[in-house]
Amino acid sequence: MNNAYIRLMIFLYTAEKSTVDFEIAMVLLKNYNRFPDILIEDIAKLANTTPASVTKFCHKLKYKNFKELRNDCYSYEDHRYIDNQLQIAETDYQKACEHYLENEQKNLSFYMQYHDEQMIFEIAKKMQKEKEISVIYTPYSYICVHVLRSFLEPYGIQVHGIMRDLDEDFMETRLQNTALFWVINLQGEWINAHKDWLLKQKAKGKELAIITATYDDGFKELTPYIFPFQFRDTILDTAMQISCLFVKIAFAFANFTKMEKS
Repeated sequence: MNNAYIRLMIFLYTAEKSTVDFEIAMVLLKNYNRFPDILIEDIAKLANTTPASVTKFCHKLKYKNFKELRNDCYSYEDHRYIDNQLQIAETDYQKACEHYLENEQKNLSFYMQYHDEQMIFEIAKKMQKEKEISVIYTPYSYICVHVLRSFLEPYGIQVHGIMRDLDEDFMETRLQNTALFWVINLQGEWINAHKDWLLKQKAKGKELAIITATYDDGFKELTPYIFPFQFRDTILDTAMQISCLFVKIAFAFANFTKMEKS
């Protein structure tokens, strides 16, 4: 797994100004190839701060301490796999491409089998009644919104992407004609920060589904449709995993539609 890298990238993508946390995140990324063999004191020194500040930053990324963060990266096996692939490429470009494709097919197979099939069919059945569906997303997951739109468009369903950084009132306006919407929030912080607003949408009769890597019992108050996400290696893997879920939901939707016509 390479969870720490993804969490750092998400933090930096949403950072609005230079802060101590921003400096720590930048230092961690610049020294990522030294993980897990790097000390908290090294990071603190390079970021011109204290080990206590580094620990507080780790807490913000949902880690108990720095040790947990530094170990949540490429394992030795991952490094060895990449090194082996590069060694193959040095002598046989085509073979390296074939090996990479084989590995990606394994990842795709994992993504396609990961989620609760019953929940997929339940949410797909609810979508049968809708003409418009919205997805509150982050920049890294925009391609996933496009995937869902592409698969549902033939059935006359419009899929709207709503950037989660928008003002709540404006998001509410965008959701006006939507009875069912998705929230993609891997670390769960956005959901907790906007929980009152989400509860307000629920009180209006809107249905919500969540994709997250950080399960919180409080999310049950919002919806029973909580799809767990497992951090993988890269932002590309992140988008692929969410896209696979949306594809499966679209397939379940198509299956219901076919049964209703027959």
